[in-house]
Amino acid sequence: MQYSLEHVKNTYHTWGRHPLLYEIACFITFLGKQNKLRAVAVKMLQLKKGNTVLDLACGTGLNHKFLEDAVGPNGKIIAFDYSNEMLTSAKKQAKENGWNNITFIKGDAAQLSPNFRVDGVLSTLGISAIPQYKEALKKAFDVLKDKGKISILDAKLPSGFWRIFNPLIAYIYKHWASWDYTKDILENLRQLFSSTEIKQYNGGTIYIIYGIKHAPRKLSG
Repeated sequence: MQYSLEHVKNTYHTWGRHPLLYEIACFITFLGKQNKLRAVAVKMLQLKKGNTVLDLACGTGLNHKFLEDAVGPNGKIIAFDYSNEMLTSAKKQAKENGWNNITFIKGDAAQLSPNFRVDGVLSTLGISAIPQYKEALKKAFDVLKDKGKISILDAKLPSGFWRIFNPLIAYIYKHWASWDYTKDILENLRQLFSSTEIKQYNGGTIYIIYGIKHAPRKLSG
């Protein structure tokens, strides 16, 4: 299962024009714990005041209040998304809150230009929707500084009794969010990052994957 960029663009065009509805959809996805889980995902980055962080597939900017608290007004947030409408909503929120340290960039995450370096990369419900997600993860790795950290907050299908609803859930989120539950994000992250960890929430339907970038060792002799 893989969706085209055009499919993703059309899906998030609607959400970007109706940010309140998108926030309600996130409330449902995270079972009302969206703020807590976003805060945990940011905390895992261990950002310091003055750091620079990339919010990959930033959407309407629901992560930004947590990132602002982490990096402070002297830090920098790079908000990257493929949808003009999502970025427009994120910009409006930033203006309303007086967040002047956010740079907004439109583009395909798989084609992210490594012309900047960041201390952390955050992605919430983004990697699972990006068609060329493996390339996007590689680009995220490239822009990270040595010992920089990545935190991915995303969802997976329920197991146990609740799996009887999986066909319905998969169908809804396919159309809601271009969600591809078949992606093995953890395994692909492990191929790039030497230190990875996963924590699960909401009965295993939500997870946060955390990784640290270590520069390759130079061979002597």
